[in-house]
Amino acid sequence: MAVSTGAFLKGFHDTTAAMGAKIISSDFTLEIEGFESMYLLTKQCPDPILTTGEGIEVMTPLGTAMFQPGQSKNNQQGAIAFQETVTGSINKLFASLLMRGGVFNAKIYEGTPAKHLWYKKIHNCFINCEPPDRDWENRTQPLLITGTMFYHYYGEVFEGNSKNYA
Repeated sequence: MAVSTGAFLKGFHDTTAAMGAKIISSDFTLEIEGFESMYLLTKQCPDPILTTGEGIEVMTPLGTAMFQPGQSKNNQQGAIAFQETVTGSINKLFASLLMRGGVFNAKIYEGTPAKHLWYKKIHNCFINCEPPDRDWENRTQPLLITGTMFYHYYGEVFEGNSKNYA
């Protein structure tokens, strides 16, 4: 095992710190258009990122092959979770969404709608949820409604209204 000098390790520390403070996973909110007051009940959602699609295999001479990147992947999906309330807020949200065809647009804020560094816009979203588990022994956790959110992301990132969301 290598023993590194303090000066060597300090260089990594200084370089890492110069890149800026790290984003904390919990510092987000999801706001569904038309249901803006519900943003405090979202516990988890995917954070969209624009990347290439799958690699495309291109055949080359003598039975060899190479890869090239596919078209950018704007149809995405990820886990989502909501905390239910005693008034059935999330059940009512999904019933309302279904009455509108089940599809919605949303914003994912780095911070909150009132104070955020930026937000990402996602389009044509819909959510497929699993029936939540109820458990007599679990007296310490809010009821979570979980599922998968399907959406489209085109790299739209909008400037925030604050330099600090704390």
